[in-house]
Amino acid sequence: MNIIRYVHDVYSMNNQNLTAGGQEAHLNEYINGFRMRAAIPWHTVEGIYILVNLKEKHHWVLGVLSFSERCIFLYDSYESSGHYSAVLTEIEKLAEIIPLCLQACDFYDNKGIDLQNHPRYKDRDSSDIFDVLFEENLPQQPSESLDCGLYMVTYAERLSYGHKVLSTEFDPNALRTRYATLLWDYGI
Repeated sequence: MNIIRYVHDVYSMNNQNLTAGGQEAHLNEYINGFRMRAAIPWHTVEGIYILVNLKEKHHWVLGVLSFSERCIFLYDSYESSGHYSAVLTEIEKLAEIIPLCLQACDFYDNKGIDLQNHPRYKDRDSSDIFDVLFEENLPQQPSESLDCGLYMVTYAERLSYGHKVLSTEFDPNALRTRYATLLWDYGI
């Protein structure tokens, strides 16, 4: 996310110059799978999970970049007035920069997305901003808690197994115990 912020700031100030400071190449290395621990290029997966830190809010949200839907789905554990705009400000940086980088590294050809005929891409330029959709009816943390990380990790885990995130199945105390046990078992 720090790279995205930097590239976005340079892009915004320097007439859409994504090559400033070599950051485009650095970001494209992530897209091509060279800087991730899993070393999997983006064109081989259906979506990318992006953990987004809102520094000024001391809050984490989960963004899921969906290539088939051409959007970023947001999973946020905290809803309040004024919060939505802060989240959207950060996510719009992703939504603006990611398509430009995907275009620059031949992602669409590698992924096999036919930009002329795909229903989500055909009426748009490949460099157009991705749509951003806030997921609704998610388990929400109490306003005084600092549990956003717990919620974000649980959202990611549920989604990675193909399950929906349901409020009825969300018990923060049980989840804390479960994750602490897993960390203990892994020796962390």
